[in-house]
Amino acid sequence: MEARRDLGLTQSDLATALRMERTAVSKMETGQRGIDTLELAQLAHVLRRPVGWFVSEPSPSIVSRRAERENLMRREDVALEVLALDVEQLIELGLLAPPSMTAPTVDSIAAAEPAALQARRSVGLADQEPVWDLVRVVERVGLYAFVLPLDEPRAELDGSYVALRRGGVSLIAGGGNSGRRRFTVAHELGHHVLADEYSAEWVVGSDVTEREKIINAFAIHFLMPRLAVEMRWKQLNGPADPRDAAIRLAIEFGLSWSAACAQLQRLGCLTAAQGDAVLRQKPTRVDFLERELAIRDDVATPAVPPGYAAAVIRALKKGKIGPNRALELLHGTMLPIDLPAEKPVPLEAMAAELGPLP
Repeated sequence: MEARRDLGLTQSDLATALRMERTAVSKMETGQRGIDTLELAQLAHVLRRPVGWFVSEPSPSIVSRRAERENLMRREDVALEVLALDVEQLIELGLLAPPSMTAPTVDSIAAAEPAALQARRSVGLADQEPVWDLVRVVERVGLYAFVLPLDEPRAELDGSYVALRRGGVSLIAGGGNSGRRRFTVAHELGHHVLADEYSAEWVVGSDVTEREKIINAFAIHFLMPRLAVEMRWKQLNGPADPRDAAIRLAIEFGLSWSAACAQLQRLGCLTAAQGDAVLRQKPTRVDFLERELAIRDDVATPAVPPGYAAAVIRALKKGKIGPNRALELLHGTMLPIDLPAEKPVPLEAMAAELGPLP
């Protein structure tokens, strides 16, 4: 019923597409009529959902997120739910093991900075170093971040998060620039580390709620920590040439120009007047060439968590899933020719081709 309503279809519309009576659709939705495998595949096709979406029990967080969004569900929300189901399938198969963690209590923007510093240490980062290979790094604390193109890309969409029974999943919109995608990954990490059940909206940095402001503060301090910035600011002679230092720091820490300037002002490296002046002088390609700098993109589209990808390959080699399902789970990061040689697939793996097992 939910999938049908999301597409604006009536029971009669769905019945026509499935070539069955409307009463049959009504009985299916109320559980009075069973659905065979062929009908289920046809239903999934018509309603633009994977089979696993219909047969798997969603986590409590997904149920809560659906309830909050009510009639606002869109394809991106469905894609996030499918990713969550995929990750949970690998966990249930014993091929993926998210680490357990204790969430800090963070109820103010001031408390976000020490929480971000602790999170950096939890993933093995020194206080002074930039964060790179971000999708791999956040996986160390059980956040499975997928950077994927959206079916209907919209400039205002950044990413969203949902907690699982173990671990968490985020979908990052593949559009936009590298700095924006990196900030979005760090933002969703904030939701994960601070044990939020989910993030209901897709727009990162909008500061709509106090909670989102806290999460944004966590993200910027995770990516560009105070100790590292203060040390590099002096080394780069920031007081004498603030714009040059800001350009180099934005590249070194992989941030957008606006985010880098805001953090430098927040940390006292730039005064309010300096911050406004520097922000207006957005760097050009010539500025990067003069300084022999290059923008590094560690969250290019598509990207899947490396531990998750390894679990998919293990599932394939163990005969838990077939090659078609493996390619589906890998989201275009691997071609059929790249897969290991196919072995005879057990009966239960053939069922898994259709999606997560109920």
